[in-house]
Amino acid sequence: MERTLLVTANSPGEISGWLRPIGRAWQEVARGGDIVVILLPCTFASGREESVASRLPGVTEVIPTNRLLRFLVWEGRRFRGSPHLHLGGDLMYAALLSWRWGLRSWSYMWARRWWDSAFRGYFTRNQKGVDWLLRRRISRDKIHVVGDLVVDSVYAGDLRDPPPLGRAVSFLPGSRLHEVRGLAPFFLGVAEELRGRWPELEFRLLLSPFLDPAEVRRVVTAPPLPDVGGVQGTLQGESVLQAPGGTRLRLVQGGEAGALAGSRLVVTIPGTKTAEAACLGIPSCVILPLNRPERLPYGGLLGLLDWLPGGPVLKGRLLLRMKGKIGYLAQPNILAGRELVPELIEVLRPHDVAQAAGRMLASEAELERIRVELLEQYAPFRGAARRMVEVMTGSRP
Repeated sequence: MERTLLVTANSPGEISGWLRPIGRAWQEVARGGDIVVILLPCTFASGREESVASRLPGVTEVIPTNRLLRFLVWEGRRFRGSPHLHLGGDLMYAALLSWRWGLRSWSYMWARRWWDSAFRGYFTRNQKGVDWLLRRRISRDKIHVVGDLVVDSVYAGDLRDPPPLGRAVSFLPGSRLHEVRGLAPFFLGVAEELRGRWPELEFRLLLSPFLDPAEVRRVVTAPPLPDVGGVQGTLQGESVLQAPGGTRLRLVQGGEAGALAGSRLVVTIPGTKTAEAACLGIPSCVILPLNRPERLPYGGLLGLLDWLPGGPVLKGRLLLRMKGKIGYLAQPNILAGRELVPELIEVLRPHDVAQAAGRMLASEAELERIRVELLEQYAPFRGAARRMVEVMTGSRP
């Protein structure tokens, strides 16, 4: 059995939410096997992917993006014929690596017909994923339904069962420093308004492991951005951001989904964390403030505008025009094809978000209904990492 697995990945979501359970499963099935992570260029990258990936279970080497060309041309020869799993990023890079070094390549969730010959098979979550792949003219024989890696990531540590709803409102500002800079005072303003109605609530700011702690402490106390709003806080010790009115926002940093445990409600921007909260049965209010649309990362042709003079401003204007056509952004809503948790895609002020969160907190029955639906939706998807590794190693047909 091969002991080294190559993994291509790019953004914080794939690395923190998908790579972690794959690493554990590969070590179990390959009996201590190694994982080499190849980072691909990404619009959504935070810049600390290499540091975070290197600390995950089973990862023995990380190839940064500035070595990708060398790896493709000559460095990759030492892995000729190895198994390879593509978790995220442009399939072109994964296909070129596969063809160049004769890799036994698999892809999770992504496929394009013109790169199909580079892949032995594809892993997907459910029948909806199968249908998506079939529409892209992928052979049914190459498709394996395995579940959702996010569920395995959530329950990879000490957490084994969904925790009861707690009394904390957890705010998630994203994995890029400029997001924290704008949203820390914004969320502190939301917390201050909620505290006026529910003084018993606790408030947390859950920070990505992809952020530098010293940089975080520097930006969280910055004044609110004029076009975003909020309340300027001061640091009390190392881990509490306090508003002038006394509202305290506890700073919690780490990649474990268990940090969400004890939450009654999560207020977050779109991303993998919407799925992690859903796996735990924690209702969320998902926001995409369009106050500064030129700063929003975006894939595809619109994302390429970031590289052109004046392009970000043009991209922002186009996004504002498109806001009614964006579709669902929260992963549980995308999965269900309907709105399980509310989404706010607008120019927003703290009061707008506090009002939406307040409507949810005011109804115990509504919170419980959302919780039950989320748990029912994600429960069948557990065990994806083990199934994927067994297919790649030939121990599962």
